[in-house]
Amino acid sequence: MLDRYKKRTPKSGALWKRAVSVFAGGINHNIRTFCLDRVGAYPPYIARGEGAYVWDVDGNRYVDWWMTHYSQILGHNNPRVREALINRLQNGHHFGAPNEEQVVLAEKIRKAIPYMEMMRFCSTGAEATMYAVRLARLFTKKKLVAKVYGGWHGGNDTVGYHVSFPYNDDPFYDGVTFNYNDIDSAREMFKKFGRDLAAVIVEPILGAGGALPPIPEFLPFLREETNRLGALLIFDEIISAFRFRYGSVGEALFNVRPDLTTLGKIAGGGMHLGVYGGREDVMALAAPRAEGGRWVGGGTFSSHPLSMVAGSVTLDELKKRNNQYEHLNKVGDGFRDRTNTLFRDYGYDAISTGFGSLVYLSCLHKDIGNPPYTSYTIGQAFDHEQMNMFQSLLTQEGVLGYHGLGALSFSHSESDIEFTLSAIERVISALSSD
Repeated sequence: MLDRYKKRTPKSGALWKRAVSVFAGGINHNIRTFCLDRVGAYPPYIARGEGAYVWDVDGNRYVDWWMTHYSQILGHNNPRVREALINRLQNGHHFGAPNEEQVVLAEKIRKAIPYMEMMRFCSTGAEATMYAVRLARLFTKKKLVAKVYGGWHGGNDTVGYHVSFPYNDDPFYDGVTFNYNDIDSAREMFKKFGRDLAAVIVEPILGAGGALPPIPEFLPFLREETNRLGALLIFDEIISAFRFRYGSVGEALFNVRPDLTTLGKIAGGGMHLGVYGGREDVMALAAPRAEGGRWVGGGTFSSHPLSMVAGSVTLDELKKRNNQYEHLNKVGDGFRDRTNTLFRDYGYDAISTGFGSLVYLSCLHKDIGNPPYTSYTIGQAFDHEQMNMFQSLLTQEGVLGYHGLGALSFSHSESDIEFTLSAIERVISALSSD
């Protein structure tokens, strides 16, 4: 398979050789290679996308599950989004000044998520979580922020620690951390640090740690304890908002309302966007000259007009498709079931986890039993080398996925699902026979 891949991708191979001489590690986002170089391969360089497919610079087509870090839920190059971007470009693309489009998008977000009473736009999810945490510290006048093991909230120093098992990846920052879906772990954390906590930040559906849904009592427990201790609860919905329903999932699916929420990805229509917002009394501290406030929010490219129009049109399209979310989520559920059946039938040590249209494949070096899982459950059994090989071979079979696999879009067809399952079976067969 590797020899066949190299013959099919000479232009990507040439670009990779150039890239490793100018970029540290050859890439600009760590997960965009999954260490293909360890098996003598390289990532495909993508030239264009349409619907559920992308084509590399050599003209090879892939069924795309990565979908721009989960953000292209309408599919690549959606005609309405493309038209909106072209129209905006006719009059210039950025001025570093207020624009009408930012007001329109904010109003649509607040209508979809009413408890985002006030908000601010920035350019990335990492900025959004950084600013949300800064506001929590200002509001509570406390410093400590807790997050879950394996939780990814961007690469800022405030929350960019304890991301990969064994969760000691940052020797310079020993953060306050607890285990996702583990009430006892959370209770111990609150007991030890609760009085000094400014906030707890958590993804309602854990992303990087395995796309795990919460057990019923987990998020309500966090809400109860943060209320009791005077800390804020921050939901990072950069992945989950507009992914499983039109709007957010925190209150609608899990009956828990956070104090602050961060958005991105789908809300930006595939363009760069970060959003942080929530309670008006908390967000008021971000206003210029606010009493007790500090500098919160900046960035040359915040509320970029192209991001604003792409996000606005995407939300319009998703609102029209609101009754189609249930089907999309069921397709994801069925895909995970069939993938897990393949793993069992071949006796291959891996598991497919996720929620709705979000799918995460994990190669394992030991059995982890039955769900519900915690972030520690997946992390301590995850086989990085085998996973790198699995995704490498899957790419060579014409399926592009990173970071477990990815997510469905409204553009994926039944034949795309069947193609992907056949590719997974061939990869499992090849690795099982080694």
